[in-house]
Formats: sequence, C-alpha cells, structure tokens
Amino acid sequence: MKQYSRLDLLDIGFKLKMTISRDFHRTHNIPDEIARPAGSPWIVIGSGRRRRRRCERKQKRGCRAGLLLKLRKQPLKPPLPSLYLTNARSIVHKTDDLELQLAGNRYVSDCCVLIITETLLHTQVPDATVQLVDHTLHRWDRNSDSGKNRGGGLCIYVHDGWCNNSTVLDRHCSDLEFMSVRCRPFFLPREVAAVVITAVYIPPDANVNMALSLLLNAINTHQCAHPSGVYIIAGDFNKANLKTVLPKFHQYVKCPTRGDNTLDHVYSNIKHAYRAVPLPHLGQSDHLSLLLTPAYTPLSRQTKPTKKTITTWPEDALPRLQDCFENTQWEAFYHEDLDIFTDAVLSYIKYCIGNVTVEKSIWVFPNQKPWMTRQVRMLLRARDSAFRSGDRALYSAARANLKGGVRTAKGEYKRRIEEHLNNPRQVWRGIQTITNYKS
Repeated sequence: MKQYSRLDLLDIGFKLKMTISRDFHRTHNIPDEIARPAGSPWIVIGSGRRRRRRCERKQKRGCRAGLLLKLRKQPLKPPLPSLYLTNARSIVHKTDDLELQLAGNRYVSDCCVLIITETLLHTQVPDATVQLVDHTLHRWDRNSDSGKNRGGGLCIYVHDGWCNNSTVLDRHCSDLEFMSVRCRPFFLPREVAAVVITAVYIPPDANVNMALSLLLNAINTHQCAHPSGVYIIAGDFNKANLKTVLPKFHQYVKCPTRGDNTLDHVYSNIKHAYRAVPLPHLGQSDHLSLLLTPAYTPLSRQTKPTKKTITTWPEDALPRLQDCFENTQWEAFYHEDLDIFTDAVLSYIKYCIGNVTVEKSIWVFPNQKPWMTRQVRMLLRARDSAFRSGDRALYSAARANLKGGVRTAKGEYKRRIEEHLNNPRQVWRGIQTITNYKS
C-alpha cells in the first residue's frame, strides 16, 4: 500500500487546480451550506508561522483575577471569613429555601459564616429543625426580657471546614439583640489572632441610643480581651448607624437591602476588608440577601520583607573588650583640643567594639510581632522538633517552654516601651505601636 505525505497530497491538489464558481458547485453537487464563495482559492494553506510557546512570549498571559475567583480557588482558606447575611423572617419556614440556596450557589455553600436575623425561633423549636450539614449552629432566641412573646432571634452557622473551634462570648436581648461568637479557624494571617463575629438585630421601635451604647460596651470588652483580633458586626440595624459610636469601624454594604433603604449593615475594624454582592431574597423575605467576599490582603503580601543588618555580641565579646581597654594606653589620645580628644577616643572605642562583635543580615517581615526575639524562635524550633519526634512528654514540655518564653518576651517588650516615658519621641513611637497607628 502506497503512503502519501502531506506535501504529496498538496502537490496532487495543485496539479488538479480548478476555478471555484457556482458551476463548479452545481456539477459536483456541493450543498449551499458548505459551499465556498466564488473566487475562493483552490487550497488554503496556513502562514506556516510557528506558534510561540508561553515562555517565549514577551508579554505573558496571566490568569483571571477577581475576588470571587480567588474565593472559588480557596473557599475555606480566605484571609478573612466569607459571610452570608440575610433577614429570614422565620427561618423554620425557609429551611428548604436556605438549603436550595446552598445547593445552587457554590459561593454560599462554601461560605465560612452564615448570619441570619429575625429567625423567630423559640424554645419549643429544637436545633435539629434548623441544623445544616457541615455547619455548627449558634442561636439566640428572643426571651421575656424584651417584653415581646415572639419575633427577633439570631443564628450564626460556622462552616466546619473553615473552623471547628467557635465559642459564644456574649449574648443580650432587650432593645438590642446581639450574639458574639469567637472563631479560631485553621488558617489566619499572622497579624490576626482571632475572629469575633457579632450578629445584631435592632427592632424598628427600639431605643437606638441605648442599643448602640450596649453594643459599644460589648465591643470594647471584646477588643480589650483580643486587641489584635478582627471584629465583624453584621445584621439588621434598621434606623441605627454604628459609626456614630464606633467611627473607626467601616461599613461595606452600599446597595439597598429593602426597597430603597439600606437596613442591613456589615461593619469591621479593617478598611477595605469586604465587598458586598447582593443576592436574591430568601423565600418570601422582604430583605435582600448579601454575600460578603473578603478583599483584605495580608501584610505579608502588602509589603515585601526588608533586609536589615544587626550587630550581635558573642559570649566572649565582653571579656575581650575589657581586656582590650585594660591594655590600651589612653595617654596617647590626649590632645589640648577637647573635640579632637573626644573624637579620637570614641573612634577607638567603636573600632574595638567592631573587632569583638559580629554583624548579621536578617530579614524583617511586615507581619512580624514586635516582641519576637531570638529566644522565642529557638523555642519555636524546639517545639516543632519535639512534635516531629512523636514523644508526647517532650512535646508537652516544649509547648510549656514556648508559652513561658512568649510571656517573658511580651513582658520585656512592655517594660522597654514603658521605659521611654521620659523621651517624648519614644513615647509617641510606643503609642503608635500599641494602637497600630497608620498600620
């Protein structure tokens, strides 16, 4: 059997070259759907230009960007938890609608925290009725302290894939209904110690000033307990505005959630932390649902690490320096001019210090704790080595040593900051460090 190459077939085709016309289509019974226009070339050959590979292109082709795409790639490892907020107006009658929303929207099903206000739950409704798969339920029903028999109620669902360590910190029910849950997820940026999520419902007829005062006291208490935590306050505020009592918090919901009014708010102590996306109503609820996608960039990605040169003192540095000073003939530096005499002595002292010390280059990361020291790093390495060894007793002792070392390092850093009280410049720097001013 004779085999033909591509070039052989092209040569045969060119030898039988014919003009393409309507008569050609009619004589060869070519359907109009696939017939080429009259005057087209007999054989179409490509340019023969080799396609450049990606590594050879001057301008590289990147990947799709966007907050939703980032959230889709790592739904359960975001820098801040993704949120789903809705006013249910009786969650018992909308459980099927909520499960349908979870099944039909991937972003909602992978959402880290679901916050639901006006659940209208009471003590006769068990948790199993409103429980969701792979979620931990925290609920707070309206009680008799509010002066109303029914209505209100809050629910917070925490996704088990994002965090399985969540605790209720505080609950209150009167003119203000709120519930605070502290979460310690598997992944958090180093600059964030914990996430405290507060669900809020302020009824339309409530005393707004009293409600905001109670909420302010609760948030201040939580901030004193966790100064480096992230605080998220979400819910139905109706006529209230949290920024009147907490001006440092930022509100992310810009779209109307009920008619032309924005009644549902989401606040946080981090600027540009979220972007709100409106979603359809949950069942027959009159409030729009909201999806809050995290837009926060961790400090490790905001700023590149810097290289810093430090001077270290070996163990034998002080004895060597003392010996050097004892064997020095200080009379040789004497001069009648006091400035020349002082410069000569100081230059010699710096020269001696440079001979006994060692300079090192270290990397300083933007999310590094100010109290982090060499001793704490050594204890961290010892803890990790003990964990890999599999010895439970050694690992327990290493953990205890690390905890004590961190406590000691924090105490030394505190004393070093307090020693600057006599220096106004150092006092201002210490206040900036403690309050995270301009960070």
